[in-house]
Amino acid sequence: MRQIALLLGAALATTLPAQAPWTAKARAYVDLFAGPAMHGRGYVAGGDSLAADRIAAEFDRLGLEPLDGRRFQHFSFPVNSFPDSVRVAVDGRPLQPGVDFLVDPASGPADGTYRLVNLTLEDLLTAERRAMTMSVISGNAARLRFPSTTNKDSLALFRSLEQEVVRHAPVFRTDVPKLIWSVAGRQYRNAVIDVRVGVVPDTAMDITLQVRPRMLPRHAARNVLGVVPARGGSKEWVIVSAHYDHLGHMGPDVVFPGANDNASGLAMLLCLAEAVKGEPLRRNVLFVAFAGEEAGLAGSEWFVADRPIDLTKVAMVVNLDLNGTGEEGITVVNSTVQQRFFDQLVEINTRDGLLTAVKPRGPACNSDHCPFVEKGVPAVFIYTMGGIAAYHDVFDRPETLPLTEFEDLHRLLTRALSAL
Repeated sequence: MRQIALLLGAALATTLPAQAPWTAKARAYVDLFAGPAMHGRGYVAGGDSLAADRIAAEFDRLGLEPLDGRRFQHFSFPVNSFPDSVRVAVDGRPLQPGVDFLVDPASGPADGTYRLVNLTLEDLLTAERRAMTMSVISGNAARLRFPSTTNKDSLALFRSLEQEVVRHAPVFRTDVPKLIWSVAGRQYRNAVIDVRVGVVPDTAMDITLQVRPRMLPRHAARNVLGVVPARGGSKEWVIVSAHYDHLGHMGPDVVFPGANDNASGLAMLLCLAEAVKGEPLRRNVLFVAFAGEEAGLAGSEWFVADRPIDLTKVAMVVNLDLNGTGEEGITVVNSTVQQRFFDQLVEINTRDGLLTAVKPRGPACNSDHCPFVEKGVPAVFIYTMGGIAAYHDVFDRPETLPLTEFEDLHRLLTRALSAL
């Protein structure tokens, strides 16, 4: 570990002058953690483990103390992974993975050529029709064509019907407006493929699939812990968190770099750790780089269950996710509950003329602050607004991440943390 820390420190030192602006340091971090060597910080080629080791090395270099002798918090969770090449062809024409199609993250296996059977809602509405339909699609693949809707009850019905279909045959969704990937902790019996709308003609007859997922029932993961102690000692805590995991690989050829989500938040965490090292802190600050956020907040859920610190002594959790833009300011999730901290952010921002806007938002369970909120711990989640639209796709890359307001957001958070 010490050797890794020295190598990483040397690499950053050659990239950055000693007094480089925080944005330049963030750029180096984003290039590192969203670069090819990290394999998308996911579950193929040990990407998330490589990232954890690099973060720990950087905590060492910055002089962050372990938490009661622990640099890591170990846990595990189930995840469906795709280490092998994924191939799809329609009527013999290959589709481009990541651009034309994605496999559903819970996709099961498929290997062969299947006749496409078009299914509509009417084919599945009654038990009698469903039984007939299942016999027809056996040995073939189903192309689902459900009506477009935003009605929650209708969408729940469509999902339930699709689950029944996928138990009998591969499923082909061909009306997906934007390809977005995620992580699943289960595996279907058959393959499920999402294809961008307009790619597959209505006249398509056959689909050739090669999908070989690997279910990992107990994938080993680590949260990374680093402490900046208060001046003069304290029993109270502030937690600054950011998840470091992302989506990784869909086969060796498709990588999801995760520059904005969440190499940018990780870069902010590391830059804040360096900045507050020299501040006269009233409370201990625990920096936590969470694993498993994309797998259902697994790392933060484990943290609040394992309780490496007394959660009743936590004054605030500041969770950082999607910090790579900022043209339209920031949003503070759960600020309507944590009004006092939000007001402090607004006051500092107005006084110092930093960001375009600091906008409030109510409670939402959409990042690693949520398990803390559910345990009654004060917590907010801060994300930037504006700029690029890439999210959970192959286009969330370092070279397109603007880091527009990183400097001013860093100033705002450093001053807010020092005041806590």
